[in-house]
Amino acid sequence: MKNPSFDINTRILDYNNEKVSISFLSSLCGDDMVAYIVEGITNNRGETLKDCINNGAITEEPDHQKALYAMLSGCALVAYRDKEYVVDTRRYPNRSVEEPETEKSVRGSKDGFNESILTCAGLIRRRIKTMDLVLQKYTIGKNNPLDICVCYLDSVVDKQMLDTVTKRVKEIKNDDLVMTDRAVEEIILNQSYNPFPLVRYSERPDVVATHILDGKIAIICDTSSSVMMLPTTIFEILEHVEEHRQTPIIGTFIRLIRCSAVLLSIYLVPLWLLISSHGNLDIYFLGQVLLMELSIELLRIATIHTPTPLSNAMGMIAAVLLGQFAIDLGFFSEEILLFCALGDVGGFATPNYELSLTNKYIKIFLIIFVGLLGWAGFIVFHIILIGYLISIKPLGVSYLYPLIPFDGKVLWNFIIRKPKTKKGSKTVT
Repeated sequence: MKNPSFDINTRILDYNNEKVSISFLSSLCGDDMVAYIVEGITNNRGETLKDCINNGAITEEPDHQKALYAMLSGCALVAYRDKEYVVDTRRYPNRSVEEPETEKSVRGSKDGFNESILTCAGLIRRRIKTMDLVLQKYTIGKNNPLDICVCYLDSVVDKQMLDTVTKRVKEIKNDDLVMTDRAVEEIILNQSYNPFPLVRYSERPDVVATHILDGKIAIICDTSSSVMMLPTTIFEILEHVEEHRQTPIIGTFIRLIRCSAVLLSIYLVPLWLLISSHGNLDIYFLGQVLLMELSIELLRIATIHTPTPLSNAMGMIAAVLLGQFAIDLGFFSEEILLFCALGDVGGFATPNYELSLTNKYIKIFLIIFVGLLGWAGFIVFHIILIGYLISIKPLGVSYLYPLIPFDGKVLWNFIIRKPKTKKGSKTVT
C-alpha cells in the first residue's frame, strides 16, 4: 500500500512461517487495540489466524475496495495469503456526550448526539429497547464514501415510504458529501431552491426516539451531530421538547406563547408598516424599515462568526449602531427600533433554527410587498405563500398537515398538550 501519509502504518508479522500484514490509520485507530491484534498473532494461540486475533469484531472481506474503505474508516486491515480481514479498531476523535446548545431543556436528559455514528446509534438504542428497531447502515458516495444509518421501527413505519427513502439513498453517487446531513437531505428530497426545512433536525436522542416510535424515519450521518427525521410538517417543526417536560397545562401555555412569538416575528413589522403608512407609499419609510431589518440580520451573521473573547466588543458596536446614537443622527426612529426588535425576539423563540431563518426572509419580502402595494400586496403575497406551502409534499406528506388536509383531532392535539394516559398516546416533540 503506497501512500506517503504519515498516519498510514503497516506492520509485517510472521505467522507459521508466512507473512501477515496489518494496515491501519494511527489517527483513527486505538493503539492498544492494534497491540492486541499483534499480540494475538505473534503468540499464535488459535487454530486459524482469525482465532488468534484478540478482537470480537472480525469480518472476512472478499471485496478489496470495501476492505480499503473500512481501513480508511478506522478499522485495521489484516492481509494473509489471499484473504483480507477487517478488524474493528476504531477510536474516533470526538466530543463528549453533552446537552445540545440549541435544544436545552430545564428537565429531562442532558445527553446529546456527537459526530460518531456509533455513539448516535447507541443513544437511540438506549431509549428504544426492542428488536423491532432497525438500524440499517449504508455506504453512499463514489470516490469519497460516507456512512449513514437509516433508523425505523419495523412494525409501524410506512413500508412504501421506507422503500422510497432507501432507494434514493442507494442512488447517491456524489463525491461532495463532506457537508453530510445537509447534502443528503438535498439529494433525497430534491430540495432545490425551496427555503422551508423539509426535514427536522435534532441533536436530542429523546426527540429522535419519540419520532421513530411514531413511525417516522431517522437518518444518522457519520461526522454530523444532527439527526434527520422525515417526513415532517410545519406543525411538528414548531414543537419543542420543553413543552413535554412540563405539566400539560403549562406545556400548552408554553406552546401557545411560542407559536404566538413565531407569528409575531413575521407579522408585527409588516402590519405596523401598513397601519402607520395608512396605505400610502412612502419609499423613505420603507427604506428605513428594510435597512433596520437587514442591519439586524447582518449583526446576527457577524455574531455567529465572532470569537468569544470579542463578543463583548461586538455587543458594544451593535448598541452604537442600533441604539440612541442611531436615533439622534436620524437613521432610525424609535418606533422602527422597537417593532423590529420585538419581531426579532419572536424569531429567537422559534424552536427550529432553519425555520427561523426562513421566517426572517419571508418577513423581508412581505415588508417589500406591503410597502409597495399596501393591503393589496399583503393579500397577493399570502395567496402566493399559501399556494406554495400547499404544493410542498415531501415524500407525499402534506407540509401543512393537519390543517391541509384538515384533521381536527390531530390539530387540536397540537394546540393542546394532552396528558399521558394508562392506555398510552403518541407523543411528538
